[in-house]
Amino acid sequence: MAFSVFAGGDDRDQAYYENLDEELAAFEAQLAEDLANQKGLEAFQQKLEAEKAAAARSTAIYQARLQQEQMIKDRQAQLALERELAAFEAQLEADLARQSAEEALEQELAAFEAQLEADLASDAVGREIAAFEAKLEAELAAQEMMSEIEAEMARQATLKAFQQKLADEKAAAAASTAAYQAKLSEEEVIGVVEVEGEEVVVTAAAHEACKYALNLSDSNIELFKTALAGGYLFNVGPQTDNGTEFTANRWDEYANCVSNYVNPF
Repeated sequence: MAFSVFAGGDDRDQAYYENLDEELAAFEAQLAEDLANQKGLEAFQQKLEAEKAAAARSTAIYQARLQQEQMIKDRQAQLALERELAAFEAQLEADLARQSAEEALEQELAAFEAQLEADLASDAVGREIAAFEAKLEAELAAQEMMSEIEAEMARQATLKAFQQKLADEKAAAAASTAAYQAKLSEEEVIGVVEVEGEEVVVTAAAHEACKYALNLSDSNIELFKTALAGGYLFNVGPQTDNGTEFTANRWDEYANCVSNYVNPF
């Protein structure tokens, strides 16, 4: 609270004292503010201590929980190890029992082999083996003979099939030749020309083919037919733009064409 130090003093000092009162009032206000800040600081420190205590308790609880979980994990690992140990012991016992059984079986097998050798050494067993070997040889010989017979039969069947195929091909060729000859006999023969000293029969089909192949004119076609029918083909020549051609080879292209003609049917 603000108060005057020299209330009612001398007038000449009045301003001084008023200023002093203001400073005192400011000091009191600052003091009150500092006291308030002190209380806030104490409250903050108390809160901080409380939070530290709570954190310490939480940390202790967390550590206790971790310790408990580790104990559980250790116990589980111990139980798993005990189970593995028990399984190993059981497997070991089973292996030992199996080994013992195998040893007993080996002993029985050795005794059986020894007895078998003794039996084979006897005359009765020897006779049985000889009879079995003789029977086996006879069966093998019979099988070999049967194989040879089957192979020979297969060769005979193959030969017969080949001969039949050859006969069929010959018959087909004969039929084709006969058909071709029949076709030739049906074609119209329009004349005979001589090519390199040999006579060639000119059919209508060969003539038509060569007419178009050599592009012969209609007038030369008629001239050729007339001369061929009259037997004086090589005494005349084809008509060209320059007149009648009488060269030595005037009809050779046509003669070669009809002589090399192949019936497409």
